[in-house]
Amino acid sequence: MLEKIFAIVLIKLYNKVENVPGSVFNKYIRVINLKDEGKTTIKDIAARAGVSVSTVSRVLNEKPDVNEDTRTEVLRIIEDVNYRPNSVARSLVLDQTHSLGLIVPDINNPFFTEVARGLEDTAQKLGYSVIFSSTDNRAGREKKRIELMRQKQVDGMILALSMKNLEILNELQQADFPAVQLDRNIPDSDYPAVMVGNKKSAVRAVEYLLSLGCERIAHISGNLSTYPGLQRRDGFITALGENGVDVPPSYFKEGNFSQKSGYRKMKELLQLSDPPEAVFAANDMMALGAYKACNEAGIDIPCDISIMGHDNIRVAELVDPPLTTMAQPKYSLGQLACQKLLELIEHRRENQSLDLSQFGSEEVLETELIVRKSTRGEI
Repeated sequence: MLEKIFAIVLIKLYNKVENVPGSVFNKYIRVINLKDEGKTTIKDIAARAGVSVSTVSRVLNEKPDVNEDTRTEVLRIIEDVNYRPNSVARSLVLDQTHSLGLIVPDINNPFFTEVARGLEDTAQKLGYSVIFSSTDNRAGREKKRIELMRQKQVDGMILALSMKNLEILNELQQADFPAVQLDRNIPDSDYPAVMVGNKKSAVRAVEYLLSLGCERIAHISGNLSTYPGLQRRDGFITALGENGVDVPPSYFKEGNFSQKSGYRKMKELLQLSDPPEAVFAANDMMALGAYKACNEAGIDIPCDISIMGHDNIRVAELVDPPLTTMAQPKYSLGQLACQKLLELIEHRRENQSLDLSQFGSEEVLETELIVRKSTRGEI
């Protein structure tokens, strides 16, 4: 055990100190290089396949520049001898842990749960594990969560941050640390982002309510310190303006994407002398909070008021009445964010630096209108 610990330390030193004797290094690297009696090594695989050790390594790391016949033969031999690479040795030598960090505002929000599933499924297929962390919708916790992930030596992170924390991303960029923004992107950052067209989606939602004959339409926004909250609010305003509809300032309520905030803001709207005839909530969780407020007040949905959400979380079709909403491709968002992050990790590994200009700024997916029974005049 002590020899293995010494080998780990020696590898780190060998990359930094030139005068470590090669013979000493070679002696102890064998401790973690699967050279124990009776264990198959990467050299054994290479010898049986008639290829170089580097070729076997490239097959193991799923590099594209390997002849398909060679790849097939190497994988057959690996399966035949039940070869399993030493994950500790690989992590040390390659300076990677094959783990990814995901930091979201609220992991209990079904939207992020479904996004995380797409991310984790993709990561596992490519040999990576995922460490999850939630900031509980508190911007002040974001930096601490990122520091914790870096202490765990994740290879990269997928982040959903508030716009006020641009400095955090700048610090990561200066350190050449791979990261991808998810959903709550910060436009002034150079890091690529994966999201939906939030403003366009909100415009379509409001235009749908207008098509039903609704004019007194209120909006319960998400945090306006977040990009989705701000963009969906702007889409709401744009749609009303383009259709010549004026609404009073009292019809604008800022929530925080939580069910509780939707409940509180809906109660405020119902207390107005001229309450709205329709409400567009910036996400389904707040729409469900609005449901509760209406039920307590004896307000019928949709006869007395139409309610529309955003995201299409699974429970949206289970509530009574089922919720009309804008569906986000949640699983696909997680998949794409993972793929993008792995591209950044590979780029940094090959170039020893991170040139974000090669990866584009945004990957924007489309939303879909899902019509259910919470809006009047429908099925």
